[in-house]
Amino acid sequence: MINEKLSLTCDSLLSHRQLACCRSYSGIPHRGKNMLIYSNNQTQQKPLLLTGHHDDISAMAFGKRSNPVILCSASSDYIILWDVEACQKRTQEGKLAAGMVIGTLLGNVVHLSFCFSDERVAACSGTTLYVLSSKRQEVICTLKGHLGPLTSAEFCTWNPNVLVSTSEDRTFKVWDLKTGAVFYQSFVLSGSPLLSVLLLEKEQHLITGSTDGQVWCFSFDDDYKCHLVKKMDLQKMEKRHKWRQETLNHQGGDRNIYHGSTTWFSICFCVGPCRDNSWFCIGSSDGLYVVELATSELLTVLYFKGRLLGVSFPQVFFFVLFFFQKYGSDFCERHNFLYNGKQRISARH
Repeated sequence: MINEKLSLTCDSLLSHRQLACCRSYSGIPHRGKNMLIYSNNQTQQKPLLLTGHHDDISAMAFGKRSNPVILCSASSDYIILWDVEACQKRTQEGKLAAGMVIGTLLGNVVHLSFCFSDERVAACSGTTLYVLSSKRQEVICTLKGHLGPLTSAEFCTWNPNVLVSTSEDRTFKVWDLKTGAVFYQSFVLSGSPLLSVLLLEKEQHLITGSTDGQVWCFSFDDDYKCHLVKKMDLQKMEKRHKWRQETLNHQGGDRNIYHGSTTWFSICFCVGPCRDNSWFCIGSSDGLYVVELATSELLTVLYFKGRLLGVSFPQVFFFVLFFFQKYGSDFCERHNFLYNGKQRISARH
């Protein structure tokens, strides 16, 4: 049985906004321009308040490294880098926590991501992708080419000079950061925007998902050209999974499994994977879908009970955080548990 670990109340609607979570901390905007950073390990601890933005925060992301833990936040005025533990120390000393501005006036930034070494930050704003230094206020390069607004960008985990971006133009691009050129541009994958990208180092695969529940897996060759390996339809996968569960229930007696809504809500983005890359997760507005890579079938679906004022991404982010911390790669050995709770990421008007 999964129990709630962290429950947060947001003071505004956060649907479709990038929130920040890592193994140690979770972060949400507070009163628009500020942030509250919560400890995942000491949930009773008072959250750290970070102030510095003059406009509403549009995206947040933690770095990849665990020491130091750094956070990047964006609004239309600044992109600011924060050393979380240094900020905590200053706050305990009665001083004001301060961050370092690494970008200014870059527009409405909707997605941030760090490279593996945390030395560079990718920021998606409109149709432009900025690569920033995390050490100083410097735009390393500016990448343009998408015909629609960008939705995400991730650095390649096995080659720091490769960056992959997704867009509402329904394509993804693989960029060469040394030259600013495009290694590969996908064909139009769907009638719906692509929302995210996940890179698997062991297989050197790329996984991307669209808002209508379609998921594609591509392989890289030596020249970073991409080849389609498989396509997955989450609605069809869910139907097969429900049929298998109903068959098991009929054979072994009713286990009172909650099947969620039959209505598909148009959110699909990839998170994970587990440590051995045998499965990854897809978050939606109604729950968390755990997909086995080898078979392209669902291992389980962890449904949220109820949709809270349309807040979808916050629910998934904090539930994913809990899920990975509690189960990790051991999930593959025992994935027949139930979800009987909900994350209360709510909004007040």
